[in-house]
Amino acid sequence: MPYRSTYVLYLFAAILLLTHSCQCKKEHVDPPQPPAPPQDTWLVTSISLNGIPKDSFVYNDQQQLVQHWDYNTSYRQWQNYVVFGYNADGYVKMARYYNENDNTTKSLSQQDSLAWTSGKLWVYTTRYRDLGAGISGYDTTLLLVNTNRQFTLSGSKDTFIFNQGIYGDMVRFKEYTYLQQDVRQFTGHNYVNVIGAPTILEEYRYTMTYGSQVNALYRFLVKNPLLIQLVTADLQNTWKGFPYLASEHYVNSVRYEDAAGTQTTLPVTYTPFDTSAYPKEQLIGQNTSISYRYQIIRGK
Repeated sequence: MPYRSTYVLYLFAAILLLTHSCQCKKEHVDPPQPPAPPQDTWLVTSISLNGIPKDSFVYNDQQQLVQHWDYNTSYRQWQNYVVFGYNADGYVKMARYYNENDNTTKSLSQQDSLAWTSGKLWVYTTRYRDLGAGISGYDTTLLLVNTNRQFTLSGSKDTFIFNQGIYGDMVRFKEYTYLQQDVRQFTGHNYVNVIGAPTILEEYRYTMTYGSQVNALYRFLVKNPLLIQLVTADLQNTWKGFPYLASEHYVNSVRYEDAAGTQTTLPVTYTPFDTSAYPKEQLIGQNTSISYRYQIIRGK
């Protein structure tokens, strides 16, 4: 049986070689990568415009933005504020507006209940009087949103006709258009023509470009058009604004055009923190400075 013995020897040798080969391969398997270090969370707590406080924010334990405060420049303190509530998907569903008189008496002045439907956001408003003890009236406002639930229009592009007591027409709206998650263009339009009075025509159009740095405020504004309107508002002229604050990324340049056709392109520069790419100051052109304060939640 010499052939059988030789076959057994060859088979045994092959098994030894295969076993050795497998062991060598196992020795070269890379170890698993260590987990990524925890990331810090930066929450914007206030915004100042040209050194004057403008917006202040309060967050709950789930890192939802639940309060927006206005700054009273006469009293030099944060005074009136809005409290927000959200649905299970994180979209705003309620807003309560409070006034503080002489910083001593707090009163409910308005409550909004919101209903999200396809392409529309209905805002049902109740207004209060007597420090919130009585109701002074009701109102309904329609805001438009796109298929991604991005806020696109307040007001209306339709012409409204005056025909009772005073006569004329008007068109007033603010429109946001997007490139992915960034506000690409914003238009504020105010036309009022009352017979016997001077015609009012204001239009301001902003066209923006963006970088890659994520805006720390974006995730709190994207599901809350009421907050978008507060944060992007220009308190000196309601038809102007800072629409780029509602974008996913920080703005790189702003092209500004008014109703007369005058165009200006404003570069944007940033002063970051030493330990983060988030800005402590944002300079738009030479005359507009936006500065930020943050609460840093350390990763665990």
